[in-house]
Amino acid sequence: MTKPESLVNFDLRDIKVVKHISHSVNQSVAEVRTGINGNRIVFPTKWPRLNKNLMGGLQRGKMYVVAGRPGVGKSAFSNQLIFDVLDNNWNKQVVVLYWSFEMPGYQQILRAGSKDTKLQTFELLSVENKLSQDNFQRYCEEVEKYKKYPIYFCSIPQDMSKVEQTNYTIFDKYPGVTVINLIDHSRLVRSKADTELMKLNELSKTAMLIQARMGSITVLLSQLNRNIEQEFRAKQQYQPLLTDLFGGDSIGQDAHVVMMLQRPYDLYGITDKYCGQDPQGLLAVHIEKNRDGMLGMIPFETDLSTFTIDERSQDN
Repeated sequence: MTKPESLVNFDLRDIKVVKHISHSVNQSVAEVRTGINGNRIVFPTKWPRLNKNLMGGLQRGKMYVVAGRPGVGKSAFSNQLIFDVLDNNWNKQVVVLYWSFEMPGYQQILRAGSKDTKLQTFELLSVENKLSQDNFQRYCEEVEKYKKYPIYFCSIPQDMSKVEQTNYTIFDKYPGVTVINLIDHSRLVRSKADTELMKLNELSKTAMLIQARMGSITVLLSQLNRNIEQEFRAKQQYQPLLTDLFGGDSIGQDAHVVMMLQRPYDLYGITDKYCGQDPQGLLAVHIEKNRDGMLGMIPFETDLSTFTIDERSQDN
C-alpha cells in the first residue's frame, strides 16, 4: 500500500498564520539544549518541591493563580514567594509590580518584618505592651534591606488597562527586564464590566496579552467560592477542587498553574491525617492545574502569627 505524500512537500509559506511542524520540532530541541546548558530563563523559589512541580520555578509569560478562602494565608504565601524569588535571582533583571489592593504596602512589610524578627504584629504595634527599644531597633535593621528590592507597590485599586499600560512603559524603557505582576486579589481589580464573571474574564485576557507580548509573569491571588464549606465536603476533608475557584471558567482556564491553599486544622478543625500529613500547622498547597509540571499536594509548615512558611521535611 502506497503511503500518502507527506505534507512537507507542499509549499505553504505564503500563508503567514501557520508554520510547518519542523519549526516546532527545532524549537523543542532548542529548549532541551538550553536546559542542558543551564540557560533556561526561570526564577526559582527557596522551596525545592515547589520548584520541581513548577519546572524549576516561575517562568516568563505564565500566570500563577494562588487561591483560597479568606484567612487561609494567600497574601503571606505570595509575599514570601516574591521575596524569596528576588533573593534567589538577585543577578537577573526582574522588577515586581505589587498591585496590593487588599492592604497597603506598609502592612506587607510589617508581615515580612514579623517573619524576620519572630515578633507578632500586635507586639510590633505595641497593642498590649510597649515595644522595647532593642526590638524596635532590630525591626528597623531587618526591614531596611527591603529598600533595595525592585518592588513597586500600588495600593489603590486600578483597572487592568492601568496594569497593561504600566507594563508597556517598563518594557519600552527597559526591554530586557522581566516584570512580575502580583495582583492581590482578583475581585478588587476595578472594571466597568456588567458582571463579576465578565470582570474576571477581562482581567485574565489582559494578563494573557502582556504575558504573550512582553514575557511578563502574573501571580494572581483569587478567592474560592463557598462550595468548599458545604457540609458534605467534610467527608472529603474539604480538599479544594478547580470548580471551587471563583470565576473558574475564565481564571482557571487561562492560568498555567493553579495552587489552591488549605489549612485543614485551623479552618475546619480536622485532626485526622490530611493527605497523609499531620494537619496541625499544615498549609496544604494543592496544585490542581499545571500545564507543564506535576499535580499534587505540597505540605508547608506554617506559623501565621509571624507569617512564617516553610516546606515540611520529607520525614514529616
